[in-house]
Amino acid sequence: MAECIPITAARSEKWDILKFFLIFLVVLGHAADYYTSDSETMKSLFIFIYSFHMPVFIFVSGLFAKRNVNENRMDKIVGYLIIYVVLKLYPFCYRNLAGQSAGFHLFTENGVPWFMLALFWFNLITMILKKASFKLVLPLSIAIACVIGYTTSVGDFLALSRTIVYYPFFYIGYISDRKNIENFCNKKAVKTSAALFLLLFGVLIFSLGDKIYWLRPLLTGRNPFITLGDFSEWGFLFRLLYYVVILAVGFAVIAIVPDKTPYGLISKLGQRTLAVYGLHYIVFYFMFEKFDCKSVFERLLGQNSEWIIYPLSLMVTLFFSLKFFNDFLVFLMGFPMRLKKRK
Repeated sequence: MAECIPITAARSEKWDILKFFLIFLVVLGHAADYYTSDSETMKSLFIFIYSFHMPVFIFVSGLFAKRNVNENRMDKIVGYLIIYVVLKLYPFCYRNLAGQSAGFHLFTENGVPWFMLALFWFNLITMILKKASFKLVLPLSIAIACVIGYTTSVGDFLALSRTIVYYPFFYIGYISDRKNIENFCNKKAVKTSAALFLLLFGVLIFSLGDKIYWLRPLLTGRNPFITLGDFSEWGFLFRLLYYVVILAVGFAVIAIVPDKTPYGLISKLGQRTLAVYGLHYIVFYFMFEKFDCKSVFERLLGQNSEWIIYPLSLMVTLFFSLKFFNDFLVFLMGFPMRLKKRK
């Protein structure tokens, strides 16, 4: 057994509140990307969101993967592959129905479904490595991720690049104890320090604006270092620095998230992030790609039309947080477990 944490039984609302916040950022980040070509503010917003939203999401996934990993629950993690295929078919269908000739490549993915495939790999790799010392696994996984960027042969095939780059965050979650994290984050001094740190980080990102947008390829996890241009040879150090900074930013984000909200509404919505993540992109496809609503917003709202993405992203997040959508995907994901019980 890995030199890690005991599993905590009780689940705090904090993590579901965090998940809702993160899934809103996922939606907001995708919406902002439609404006990055002509807005410096949207470029900064994109960099700010992409610097930490998926690493923290993956950390939380690792935090709650202990039972799957420790009990070798293959029937559970195969469900991620089912959702991966479903989410691959989803845009293929609606894009072709909309008149776009969309291809289908089962083993190559550069869009939304990559996360489901990566979750399968994260859990499977950790099952294999769970008896190894974290003192070996963690630095080795970071070193591999820092080196892999020098080759162009590892990319979107089987989501291998993102799996390798983001795996350290999953593993850190796996070897962490959430009760200890909760207790530490409850300290007023920690919350205050975390809020100030995030404020400074945000001010830095937005003040630099277009000057750091060239770092975008580094934040997606799928691009080789050659995309960094003149700085490609320094890719190893850039990625290493990325891990250090984003671990600090991610911890600060976790620290400022409240333990509960009135009536537990946000925590309930935070339990339905799967549907939001997998289904939301259809709205942006039709709005921004099929019907060019961006031009409509510009005519109606003028120069500040880009701000529409904030209420729009919130509405999309809330809509796909409806229980119906999540229950459907959870039902599909649970098929291997139901099949196992019948046997």
